[in-house]
Amino acid sequence: MDDVLQEIVKACVEDQRIFQIVQTVAKMTEQEREHFESKVKNYYLSRTDQEDLQAYEFYTFILRESNAQRIVEIVSSRGL
Repeated sequence: MDDVLQEIVKACVEDQRIFQIVQTVAKMTEQEREHFESKVKNYYLSRTDQEDLQAYEFYTFILRESNAQRIVEIVSSRGL
């Protein structure tokens, strides 16, 4: 899990759009996160190409526990 966390932190540092997604998820209420997670699952349910699978893994990771908040804290502590 730490590898995935560090990989997403690196991606956030390199691409502001990814960091904005993580920040948005971090600000969601529990109910909003559950609703968004349902949409993510429905969207990626029948997807099979590698990019879609990576995107699905990204979203499921940042939606789980407080991973989005942890990523925001790490990236913010690096001055971004």
